[in-house]
Amino acid sequence: MAAASTMQWEPVTGLASGAAPTATFPNCHLLKPMAAQVVWSDPQQKSPLAELRKAVQDEDWERNYEQGFTKINMRAEWSASEERVSTFRWLASSNAASRVLEIGSFCGAGALALAEVIPADGEVRSLELDSFVVDFGRRFQLKSLAGKKITTNVGPAMQALQSLAAEANGHRFKAFDLVVIDADKEGMQSYFDLLWSTPGLLSERAVVCVDMTLFKGQPPTRYVKFGFPHRWHSNSGQAEIDTLRAAVQARADLRSFEFGGLLVVTRTEAQP
Repeated sequence: MAAASTMQWEPVTGLASGAAPTATFPNCHLLKPMAAQVVWSDPQQKSPLAELRKAVQDEDWERNYEQGFTKINMRAEWSASEERVSTFRWLASSNAASRVLEIGSFCGAGALALAEVIPADGEVRSLELDSFVVDFGRRFQLKSLAGKKITTNVGPAMQALQSLAAEANGHRFKAFDLVVIDADKEGMQSYFDLLWSTPGLLSERAVVCVDMTLFKGQPPTRYVKFGFPHRWHSNSGQAEIDTLRAAVQARADLRSFEFGGLLVVTRTEAQP
């Protein structure tokens, strides 16, 4: 029988050493406690409104117009900003609005913001000319529980508004507490006048807001400049804005103020 060996085994370098891989691999992080190095955070989920506004910013609206997808050359900045969204929510909440009318909706960011703050049985009625932008925004509105409060009429705003005016004579019609006019500048005076001249269309405490942003909602005109015939420009709408502002200031039955690019109009309080 062979005698027991007295050879001393030395650690082998360059190879994995069984249950102690750190003896051969310089994985220093395995030798240190991990808890102090890892910071966990709750998953962040964007709201449907935030997703919609991001999608609008990422979309190529000039290309959509060039390819005939949209009726006018729209711009991402037409979508309601965070400041505008906050203003709409404040106006709706402070006025206890239940029924809201939006004339010119674009992709519906403002409509969704309003729908989120009105009561569960409230309604946002939107009038929008372009079916492309309605479909674009609708898929985000459907992600929100408030999306079911939004009803959109696609087509010319005046035609839809006249239909609502005819309905206002009925006993079941519920007047609008808040109206946002954010459409073409050529038509905003007519929209404004029809709202205030139609009995029953607006509630006694109604607030009407008119967007006064230049260039917004204007039909484009193709022009050639520096060899780029695919570019477009629009009338600013300044003349129409000035005309509406003067007309409102001349009316004794209305009072108005401006902030955040909006002309906000209410009825003058009855004098004792």
